Amino acid sequence: MISCTFVDADRVVCSFSSAAAYRKGEYAFELTDVPVSLCSHVVYDRLAIDTYSNGSLSFVLSYPDVDVADDGWEKFSALKRTNRELKLLISIRSPFLLYTVLKPFQRKEFAEKLVELMEDFTLDGVELFSRGEGMGSEDPLYLMMEELKSSFQAAGHPTWEVILFIQINEQGIDHARLCSLTDFVHVFGARERRPKYSSNSTMPTANALFDIDDQTNMTLSRALQYWLDRGCPANKIVLGVVFIAQVYKIEQPDYVEECDAFCSLTQDLPYCTYMEMCQKLNEGKWTVGWDDTEGMAPHAIQGTNWWLAYENEASVGRKGELARKKGLAGVYCGSLEMDDYRGKCGPAYPLLKALSGSFRRTLAI
Repeated sequence: MISCTFVDADRVVCSFSSAAAYRKGEYAFELTDVPVSLCSHVVYDRLAIDTYSNGSLSFVLSYPDVDVADDGWEKFSALKRTNRELKLLISIRSPFLLYTVLKPFQRKEFAEKLVELMEDFTLDGVELFSRGEGMGSEDPLYLMMEELKSSFQAAGHPTWEVILFIQINEQGIDHARLCSLTDFVHVFGARERRPKYSSNSTMPTANALFDIDDQTNMTLSRALQYWLDRGCPANKIVLGVVFIAQVYKIEQPDYVEECDAFCSLTQDLPYCTYMEMCQKLNEGKWTVGWDDTEGMAPHAIQGTNWWLAYENEASVGRKGELARKKGLAGVYCGSLEMDDYRGKCGPAYPLLKALSGSFRRTLAI
């Protein structure tokens, strides 16, 4: 049995998408499903940016049927009634982000609108998502983060957090400056693990290593160390773990366009939830292997047809342990609705519990 005890000093950040409320029947993910006793922070995914409707910037709820009509925002704020220590974050992930902060007046408007929204819903921080654009040493996202923090302080909210969500292998980043301007950096240590054939192999292999700048073929541990060596303090880094399962055909190793044979909860997205995958693994004949030597990148093969690159309790547990040994600020679950939140394969939230338990050293087997 796995038990997890909440530890105030440790950051276990849990994200979820309100789109999961559209799932049918028992699989509809509601805000009441958020395990607030296991999370120190909860991220509401997501706000979009509208720059066209009225000629000025505004923030738009991505799923208004849930966020507004079903009182999603109010229910999100109410999570603090269950856990008074819980911190609530909003995620802004938009391809327009860079283009809305190019000029000083744009950044000022962005900050003013965001402060108003965060005050309305008693939020504790914002997570900005960057794909690496605008991350040169003098580019506008650095200025945005700096000015946003100043705006929070000027508005009387010095404890509000400015956080950047970024892939671990983004190129050309000024790591030291980035981490000096943010309260935390949510660094996702995940990559596409598409199987490929080598010239002398009858079975494909997948690459789980990372290339950053001029450094190649780094393990997750080495990639994290690269961030540390480049001047990002360990107490600013939160290691993100993605709970999705990537599905490939071995003969044609592309993402499966129609995942109906494996999953339906993610609809048109090219990946599946762990909850559906663990049931499939229990039902069929699968061979489980690893894409790395550290035991952090498992895959499962069914005959000569299907290849699943996914996470299991062992792999996420090792990542939580790695984050602890590196002295990182915390770990990040991406995301709750991808875990086995209905307990179809055992106790609910096995991946979250393995990740948080190994990081906090509260696992009891």
